[in-house]
Amino acid sequence: MKRQILYPFALFLTAAMLVACSGGKPEETVDAFYHTTADGNVDDAVKLISFSGVGANEMVQAKGKVQMVVGELHNRIEANDGLDTVETVKSETSEDGQKAMVSSKIIFGNGKSMNENARLIKDDGNWKIVLQ
Repeated sequence: MKRQILYPFALFLTAAMLVACSGGKPEETVDAFYHTTADGNVDDAVKLISFSGVGANEMVQAKGKVQMVVGELHNRIEANDGLDTVETVKSETSEDGQKAMVSSKIIFGNGKSMNENARLIKDDGNWKIVLQ
């Protein structure tokens, strides 16, 4: 019983620490995105997305799109017995240090996995995922 209570708490703490450190490395932002999504925390997941190329009149629609994607991904994670780990397969940063591409392997609780690619940019000093 204690394990059932401690596991979600540990995931929450891990995600909170990763969100706080998202300025460091692009792969940390990707990891934090999947952990906050697994927890169903849409607000923190949205904070990890760059809206720098989105106009003010398109912002509501863009945030709605992100909320939908986070919800669908959360459901997929739940259907596969939760999130086990996020492994960085490859991480490349541009010469100017402002753009990155991260390839990750998302491993679910039931042992299944999926591969994902994320483009990131430095946005106000923090790595954020670019909407595609």
